[in-house]
Amino acid sequence: MAQFDGSAALKLDFGGMTTTTPRAGRVSLQLAPHQAALTGPDKYKVLDHRRRQAQIRARHLLDLMEGAR
Repeated sequence: MAQFDGSAALKLDFGGMTTTTPRAGRVSLQLAPHQAALTGPDKYKVLDHRRRQAQIRARHLLDLMEGAR
């Protein structure tokens, strides 16, 4: 049986890269900026408008992709 001498990490070569990365905290994990919570009687109007705008943008992008073929 071959002798195992310590950690396998000693044998890895990452070309000078370090494994430590600066951590900015959980804020850096957010995908989009946090918006204030919607409240009030117009809440569903605003949500519906956002949904419709997202659908329009998605259809536009799909049309662009279809045209690129």
